[in-house]
Amino acid sequence: MAKKKHYEIEWSDETFSFQKARISDAKVVGAQIAEIANAYPVEDFAILRHLKSGDLETIRPTELVDLEDPGIVRFFVVKGPSNNRFSVEGRAMEWPQALLAAKHIKFLAYAQDDQILVLDTDDGEVEFEDDALVDLSPPTVERFKLRKMKKTVTVYYKETAYEIERRKWTTEELLAAFSVPAGYKLDQISGDGEFHELKPGELVKVRDGMEFSSHPPVGQSS
Repeated sequence: MAKKKHYEIEWSDETFSFQKARISDAKVVGAQIAEIANAYPVEDFAILRHLKSGDLETIRPTELVDLEDPGIVRFFVVKGPSNNRFSVEGRAMEWPQALLAAKHIKFLAYAQDDQILVLDTDDGEVEFEDDALVDLSPPTVERFKLRKMKKTVTVYYKETAYEIERRKWTTEELLAAFSVPAGYKLDQISGDGEFHELKPGELVKVRDGMEFSSHPPVGQSS
């Protein structure tokens, strides 16, 4: 008697920590995939298939899925109230939670290591570092692009622009790059104008538009 064939699928939840599961049927419904992920009740979860094209599509619980379809790469079972629609370089995607890390969007779009996620806005392009959380919630359908990552970024020290290598810099390296007076402390200025004094040896991943300043040690006038 011939041994019954099994089909292996790869699936994950919102953590992108993939697991493999074996299924004996070539065709299953969405609810069976949700069952593998212990997703109960199924109506509280989105079942998604990730295609070789990069598209990410919703599967209804009663929808039939052919596991022999070579276009399907993996599945996601994610808890969330509703799907937020967006696209990356024309690839249509949906995600049931409002926030998704840029690195995960790049993964879904099969981005290259030297590409960065970019959103076109009325105020110009916005770049997202890999660890940034991207808001996908309505009212608009976000359309993202992938750009080749520049090897340098432009940062500002006391309103003077410096073009420096895109990487993690130590406090001491930045002090030297900005020619900060000896003994002065370096500050990173946040988007809301708050000053954060960088500690000795602290690592800073620089990005375009970052602002820095400096101040003399406590008790010493400038």
